[in-house]
Amino acid sequence: MTEKYAMTIAFTALLIYLAYRSYRRINSYQDYNLAGRNTGFLALVATLGAAEFNTATLIGGASVAYLYGTVGLWYTSFIFVFVFSIYAWTVAKPYRRLQISTIAEFFERRFHGRGAETTRALASVVTLTFTWIAPATYLAGLSVVASVLLGVEPLTTVIVITLLCLVLSLAGGFMTAISFDIVAYVMILVFIPVIFYVGYSNAGGFGELSKVFDPEYLSFEPIWDLENFGFAAILTWCFQNIMLYVAAPWYGQRIFSARNERVAYRAMLVNTVLIVVLYALVAMATMFSRVVMPGLDKPEEALPRLVLEYTPPIIQGLLLVTLLLVGISTMVAIWNSAVSIVVNDLLKRYVFRERTDRFYVQSSRVVFLVLGISTLVFALTFVGNILLVLTYVSVFTALLAFPILAGLYWKRFTTEAALGSLAVGVVYVVIALLADFPYHFVSPVGIALSAVVGTIMTLAAGRKAIDPRVEQFYATAHGKKGELEHVEA
Repeated sequence: MTEKYAMTIAFTALLIYLAYRSYRRINSYQDYNLAGRNTGFLALVATLGAAEFNTATLIGGASVAYLYGTVGLWYTSFIFVFVFSIYAWTVAKPYRRLQISTIAEFFERRFHGRGAETTRALASVVTLTFTWIAPATYLAGLSVVASVLLGVEPLTTVIVITLLCLVLSLAGGFMTAISFDIVAYVMILVFIPVIFYVGYSNAGGFGELSKVFDPEYLSFEPIWDLENFGFAAILTWCFQNIMLYVAAPWYGQRIFSARNERVAYRAMLVNTVLIVVLYALVAMATMFSRVVMPGLDKPEEALPRLVLEYTPPIIQGLLLVTLLLVGISTMVAIWNSAVSIVVNDLLKRYVFRERTDRFYVQSSRVVFLVLGISTLVFALTFVGNILLVLTYVSVFTALLAFPILAGLYWKRFTTEAALGSLAVGVVYVVIALLADFPYHFVSPVGIALSAVVGTIMTLAAGRKAIDPRVEQFYATAHGKKGELEHVEA
């Protein structure tokens, strides 16, 4: 236990140093908010990967693999082939070309006229719902790790980690987040394969899985009748994540910070491959843990217990640091996104206009404090339901995907259609959640209604002349600004 505490203290000291270094490098609000839009390829790959590789999916998804074998592989790994490759092909380059700071600014640049401000404000609120609540699910995952590997009570864990993250985040904002992500991702790339090897070697190989799993849970054939995690739920989860990440403000913030559009696109493609492989290793390690630890009362403890009971103290300490880094870096990432939304989309636009960079940096720090307190309160209610909570808080943000994609690839898509499609989707999802509709009838139907309403409203508007501001938006987003200037000349 001494080794683990020593490594945890050393890792905390490293994070404090990185936060201080980021603090010294802050020269403007753009540095604090977007790392000066100068994130290079390797740093972007690291921050994209670390921002996704979180303890909510890691611990919650691992519990699915412990219970249902290859179902967990579908749920936590294979879906990301589609999620991130589609992101790379559809929005990575346009987002960076537009030089926006938040998803709501996309709506401001694309949609004009009557209803434009309402559409932008609604987009701000919708993106804020996930970024404000999701960090608590990551903190809940961290409490599981700490309680198993350090014997620390969940209440103590969430208080200590929240305070630590607050102090570190206040210093350097997004620069701090990227520094943490780089360290976390190096640890992930080294020690996730170690966790897989520990499970594989102690279980005795793949052949032993058939002793603890029914054949259907070792096949990749779809299982439709599994409660909560049947193939319909997996398809829904995949579809929802595709839509969610198109509009994800924490991923957008990273793409916005890329040095250029080529870096943004290539980093996302590399991230796709690495995330799929890493999550697959985690899921398989958890499947092996059932061989050596059958009948766990709390499946969410499977992964940390594998580390605790089957690795020497020095490896336990390093793996503990890796898991803590995973959770902390993702928490800081989402927090930064939430603060960016509040300051850029709400305070700067509606409350404190045209203030100094220093004022907005200090405002960001105040928002961090409020966010930290709410995260602490939420986290204590999520332990035991981590993946389920994460699933349901993501449905609203996913509704932004249709207006974004239609706005990017359909010139005649109108402002009224964007507002109508978003409003209808939000209303339906609220009703569906309150009425406890089956999961696969929540976001897919909400997004379908959004698409139908938006399409009908655009077609009903008829063929009007394209607003010159929309033409300018398209020229910028799709890299054809020079062509537009030539035509205008």
